[in-house]
Amino acid sequence: MNSSLISGIKAQYIVDNKGNKTGVILDIKLFDALLEELEDLYDIADAERIIKKKGKRYSLQEVEKILAKKE
Repeated sequence: MNSSLISGIKAQYIVDNKGNKTGVILDIKLFDALLEELEDLYDIADAERIIKKKGKRYSLQEVEKILAKKE
């Protein structure tokens, strides 16, 4: 994860009547960047599971094809 992305988070919180945080307001560009980072992490995790499956070796192209089928 991009550490400058994390350090640059400036959030505004939505609170209830008791002062408990119930939501957050983020800049849309930051939100989109966070979603993109999260999608990349899920793709990496999926690729790692595929690579470890049954000890078989896969080429990058094979992993990409398998991931494309999941979408």
